[in-house]
Amino acid sequence: MRFPLAISSRFCRLLLCCTLAACVSSVALPLRGQEAPDGPNARNDARFNALAWMQSSAEYRLMAEQTYRLAMVQLSVAVKDPAWCADEVQIREGGFEKKPPAVILDLDETVLDNSGFNARMIIDDALFTSESWNAWCNEEKATLIPGAMDFIRSADGLGVSLFFITNREDPVRKATIANLKALGIEASEKNVLTKNPDDGRGDDKVSRRAMVASSHRIVMLVGDSMSDLCSGMDEKDQARRNQTARDKTAMLGSRWIMMPNPVYGSWERALPAGNQAIDPRREAATGKQAAKSR
Repeated sequence: MRFPLAISSRFCRLLLCCTLAACVSSVALPLRGQEAPDGPNARNDARFNALAWMQSSAEYRLMAEQTYRLAMVQLSVAVKDPAWCADEVQIREGGFEKKPPAVILDLDETVLDNSGFNARMIIDDALFTSESWNAWCNEEKATLIPGAMDFIRSADGLGVSLFFITNREDPVRKATIANLKALGIEASEKNVLTKNPDDGRGDDKVSRRAMVASSHRIVMLVGDSMSDLCSGMDEKDQARRNQTARDKTAMLGSRWIMMPNPVYGSWERALPAGNQAIDPRREAATGKQAAKSR
């Protein structure tokens, strides 16, 4: 099923290309709120440039704000169109037209900036663990992604309900709500839906979107990973994962809004081993194409 876009598909493709291009940019700048790491380990860490770009570059801030501005434009159209829906299951089942509109947002690196936690891991030469992550969540120190508050206020002004579906787990739900409230965001156990596999709320967010769909028309999904937007993206086979994404691009830029995050994501699990994850032929092809265009 294809959907008309409120703005031109050419603009959406251009925005997506700009996002992808910036996500692979490489800089080496001090980390916000941290001493500049002098030792060799931090700068040799594969995550360093991506995190430095997110923390320090004007480009990331502008890109995040630009993406949320696009979301605001699309949302203003969505609330006026009772046939506009962003959830694939709700579209398939129908009967949503008279329900009040709602937006579902992911939290981490979509609304909440956890770059301080990622900086700690790089500086300490540490890997992610559930224990260290939950400890960070309980500190309630996450800040806001640029543009997020403007979008949230805009949605509120349009009478749109906000729900946050996050893969943070139940034990840190209370701290997450407190963190959001401290940032000026209305949050409670009703609209912050955390993960609990034992209760049927696993990594796949379909079950939690269904909870929202029971009472609301889901008009927009916002996240930093395709798995925030649809099923089938936890696939470990890169080719199949990329094909699933290509099959669903009609929704992107209108009902689905993607935030840039080059530091981590479900895409990492699908990368081929070793140097096979990068392709020197792409650089050569790009160079030839650039030479032709000059």
